[in-house]
Amino acid sequence: MTEQEAIDRIHSVYPTGRKNGVENMRALMARLGNPQNALPLVHVAGTNGKGSCCAMIERMLREAGYQTGLYTSPYIERYHERIRINGLPIAGDALAALVERVWPAVEACRRDGVHITEFELGTALAFAYFEQEHVDVAIIEVGLGGRLDPTNIIRPVVSVITEIGMDHMQYLGGTIEEIALEKAGIMKRGVPVVFGQQEKAARGVLLAAARGLDIPVIDPDAENVREDSRSVTFDVHLGGDRIKNLRVSLCGRHQAENACAALGAVLVLRKRGFTVSLSAIRRGMSSVSWPGRLEYFGHVLLDGAHNDPGVRALCAYCDAWLPKEKTVLVSGMMRDKETDKMCQRLAGRVRCAVLTKPDHPRAMDAGELAASFAAQGLKTYVEEKPARALERARSLAGPEGIVLVAGSLYLIGEMRTILRAEKEFSHVI
Repeated sequence: MTEQEAIDRIHSVYPTGRKNGVENMRALMARLGNPQNALPLVHVAGTNGKGSCCAMIERMLREAGYQTGLYTSPYIERYHERIRINGLPIAGDALAALVERVWPAVEACRRDGVHITEFELGTALAFAYFEQEHVDVAIIEVGLGGRLDPTNIIRPVVSVITEIGMDHMQYLGGTIEEIALEKAGIMKRGVPVVFGQQEKAARGVLLAAARGLDIPVIDPDAENVREDSRSVTFDVHLGGDRIKNLRVSLCGRHQAENACAALGAVLVLRKRGFTVSLSAIRRGMSSVSWPGRLEYFGHVLLDGAHNDPGVRALCAYCDAWLPKEKTVLVSGMMRDKETDKMCQRLAGRVRCAVLTKPDHPRAMDAGELAASFAAQGLKTYVEEKPARALERARSLAGPEGIVLVAGSLYLIGEMRTILRAEKEFSHVI
């Protein structure tokens, strides 16, 4: 099987897969020998910040000398990004061999009337690969919600729940309390849980769930938060240690709270026998990266702010570091998001906007999105193709301006591919 055949095989289950709680996943993993049960795992849920939190945990553990696995979604540019060992995406030949190994179990499930979804297959591939490569610890990001997510068949060393907000309401519920209850579904009796920053209603639901399971809650707070345009620095109490001037190499004040959640997970791991020194913590936090989240490519800033909580965090960064008169927005969004609310927030932070359409069936028409921004009094331009939108925005911003690309992660992926190619070309010449 070739690399492309493997990718095609993974995507081929999309039209036929049928979600059935976590029962599909249990059936598939049983046929594979339940490799997830052989691994120390960290489980991370949340509406926003869970990817950054996963990246921080992974980087600190890697700096401490552990071989790490990392499973996240969605990917930005290539499917391989979802499954990483020691920060490196799975190689094409390894992915092909893995799909070849797992596929007979998928077929056996189908013969028994169990139709595996694409996300379930991807999760199974990650568990099988991490066990095959004997990683010391794997960090697993929830795909959607928590209670019924395919990843929720695991029993981790520690669970983490980052900020909860209004997103995916058609699946998780129409109130913050309902969504929080779905996220709380990853908690398990005997497994400590770490909370990221939460609004009062969500926090109440999470605390009640933790009390019902009689499990300890770890809830570190960032103190003395200082931010510059490319990083955030803060103090925090971690167990018996007080860490001062801890620098995180991710943009945005909100990353201090994500970092505290990551540190809470590391605290639990330390209590369970993992050796993670303060110097490893500092090295990990100061070198962590996470693509497409307030990520600079010269004068272009990419941010996958695809829901209202994400846009609020982006707007706080804009208010601090991006002069409105010098900032041109490029945006493309999905139809099933709260686009009017997001347009309202972003419109006041930029001089004008170029609207485009990501290459995805759920993508909103660029003209329709432009009308939402125009209703807020913002000057708008429409370019259907993302590459043309970037070109137009650069022309409008001029050499001293900033192009802010924000919206769907599918758009961020397309733009990142373009920008990385430009960067590589400039190195060649």
